[in-house]
Amino acid sequence: MPKHLFRILCACFLSLSLLLTSCGNLLDDTSSSDSDTSRGALSITNITMDSYPVSFMAELIHGDNKLAASVLAATGATFDNYIVGNGIGTLGFAASVNQYNLVYHTIDAKGNATLASAKLLIPDANTDLDLVVYLHGTTSLDADAPTNAYADFSAYDGINPDSIVHNIGDISMAETAALMGMVASTNTAVLMPDYLGFGASEGLHPYMHGASLASATIDAIRAALNFDSISSNQFSLTGDFTLTGYSEGGYAVMATHKELLADDGSVESAYVDIMGSDGAHLKAVIPGAPPCNISQRMAAVMLPPAGNSYPAPAFAAYVALAYNEIYDIEANISTIFSPTYNYIIDDFDGSKSLTTMSEEFVAGNIFPPTPISMFSTEFQDAILADYETISGDYTATPVDEFYQKFKENDVFDYHPGLTAYYEIIYHDNDLIVPATNSNDAGAALVAQSSRPLNEFTALGAANPAGINLHRDITAYDLGTTHTSGGSYYLLRSFTVSKTLLNAE
Repeated sequence: MPKHLFRILCACFLSLSLLLTSCGNLLDDTSSSDSDTSRGALSITNITMDSYPVSFMAELIHGDNKLAASVLAATGATFDNYIVGNGIGTLGFAASVNQYNLVYHTIDAKGNATLASAKLLIPDANTDLDLVVYLHGTTSLDADAPTNAYADFSAYDGINPDSIVHNIGDISMAETAALMGMVASTNTAVLMPDYLGFGASEGLHPYMHGASLASATIDAIRAALNFDSISSNQFSLTGDFTLTGYSEGGYAVMATHKELLADDGSVESAYVDIMGSDGAHLKAVIPGAPPCNISQRMAAVMLPPAGNSYPAPAFAAYVALAYNEIYDIEANISTIFSPTYNYIIDDFDGSKSLTTMSEEFVAGNIFPPTPISMFSTEFQDAILADYETISGDYTATPVDEFYQKFKENDVFDYHPGLTAYYEIIYHDNDLIVPATNSNDAGAALVAQSSRPLNEFTALGAANPAGINLHRDITAYDLGTTHTSGGSYYLLRSFTVSKTLLNAE
């Protein structure tokens, strides 16, 4: 969940924008207009394009102490086949990659019409491309939005990457987006929604809100397909796609998949346009470390004793602020916070990272013993009472309105259908998102669908017909399991995605 999705790799990226040749020009297509405001329709005049030349990628990926070597060091020699398979080994790149920043019509968390944005990565002048949809992990920084990457090559001397002016720096999305570029460079298109509240979308991000994460993702897919239909484009999409994402992105994967399907696992009629009537366009669903059981498992690490010294306490404030904005629970949100932590309400304006918030807790000697300590005694008592009820009986109805919304936004228990490959990737020692989230999901998905449960750790032991629980057993350094696990997740999920997408 933290924004530093796998900061261990940060040194291997000067930034995503080092891979960019910035064009910055608006797409101009006379056959399209901005008159269509239906969900997924494009705001044509707001689309921008940048390009990733092969020469830059080759140097920045294969150069000394660059990405290929660093990923290998982070994930271990066991995963060398993933590295080569994803185009970052010695084989090089198939094509340069164009980045299109799409702006599209969707709905906000209250159902009102709004605009959102997404990054679409396309191998240059290619056709019949399958699509990997990647949903990013938690961030509070607008600068982390995938579409906010840029690079200015006007001063580049062709030798020294330091002469490239860029805006990424030490931002988690640089690692994630760069891996997206590598996958795209091996003849696969990649779509990265910004989410509401980031990029072209204004206001507070509706954090861990299943419905709006799903609608923004679904409409981003529609936008990509609509963009494909523009006559001047030199590429085409097959319509087949996979859903991937890590941490909050893993949650968003499950929320999106749940929204696409009816209670019996069939395709909802509203989404036949992207799924097909039989759901055959969706080839795989691969959530990574998903915090999908908010009311039981994530609530537990916000409270004592499980939440003692939880490393990312600002997550609790993020959820409370987002849910209050969406559901209008408290007229004055400050009343639920302890006076010591009231100031954090203003920190979620898109300019401060969650890591910085934690650092300020430490600097001020106010790091909360548990995340719930940030709140008023009355709020703590209400949350604790509902947790004790729900943890013992999930069918019970919470009393507190916030807790009701926690449960309403659980996404672990739904019918996953029978057609798409399903694999959850997690780590037993994850301190941020407990493994119990994934275990609960596995059991619930099996119960709903009667698909067999397949638990494995060894590579290649997946069951295409089953619900696969893939336990990452890599021995990461203490405290980096969730972040470094993101490296493992990306390599595994994209290898699986490409294998399934290329099978037809």
